[in-house]
Amino acid sequence: MSILGSLRIFVSSAVFSFRAQFGWLYPPMWLTMKLIMSLSQMAFFVFVGQFLVTTGNASTNIIAYIAIGNAVQALSWNTVFSVINITSHDKWDGTLPLLLATPAHRLPLFIGRAMMHVFDGMVSVAISFAYAVFLFGVNLGNADILALIAVVFLTALTMSGFGLLIGGFAFYFRNPLVFANIFTFILLIFCGVNFPVQSLPQPLQLISYIFPLTYGVDAARQAIAGATLSAIAPLLSQMVVVGFISIILGYSFFRSFEHIARKTGNIEAV
Repeated sequence: MSILGSLRIFVSSAVFSFRAQFGWLYPPMWLTMKLIMSLSQMAFFVFVGQFLVTTGNASTNIIAYIAIGNAVQALSWNTVFSVINITSHDKWDGTLPLLLATPAHRLPLFIGRAMMHVFDGMVSVAISFAYAVFLFGVNLGNADILALIAVVFLTALTMSGFGLLIGGFAFYFRNPLVFANIFTFILLIFCGVNFPVQSLPQPLQLISYIFPLTYGVDAARQAIAGATLSAIAPLLSQMVVVGFISIILGYSFFRSFEHIARKTGNIEAV
């Protein structure tokens, strides 16, 4: 297949996968969720942090630490939850047989499903940072804004790869939405969103680094502290590698599922 043909499949898959969610999620509801979910999650953890400060169990720096972590983590609702949810709707809405019947090349078709959610996730992060600055006093005066934008984009991109990995694995189950819920909240525990990864038991720290978000949250905090893009490049490189591996594994799951589904003739129940 030509490059232009693959690009057309990629763009079509990206656009239609994103538009499909508005079959059940109306734009006003989508906007309301985007505004409220980021604020409610951030406020909950920030207020927990403020309680720790008032009781003398934490320094005041923890407020900014938590707010920044939750601002970056906000993109996981788009890049993980929503991307996995595509698999659910393929099964529930009866579009999965059509997807498997198309002669389109599978790789751009598979990767394209997540791409609009990359930019949607970046919008979520921008809204969350507005809350962090104007409501919770996070200071961006020393931030390298270009480095921060690069961090957010790469984090959204690699987390979409992680979403494709879990979404590809979830093809094998009747209700993929279960995995969307599980992994969205696992990220809050393992990725240094509200407390340092080093606070976890040693074996769990190793698990933290299989998630691209761990590198993204760390890099975002460094960029806000004034680190340049070159200074955080090693972190970003590790994150890109993890994201690339996630996409390859997710695509492998997808092709394996397709093979099994064709062999058994039992697509939705596989």
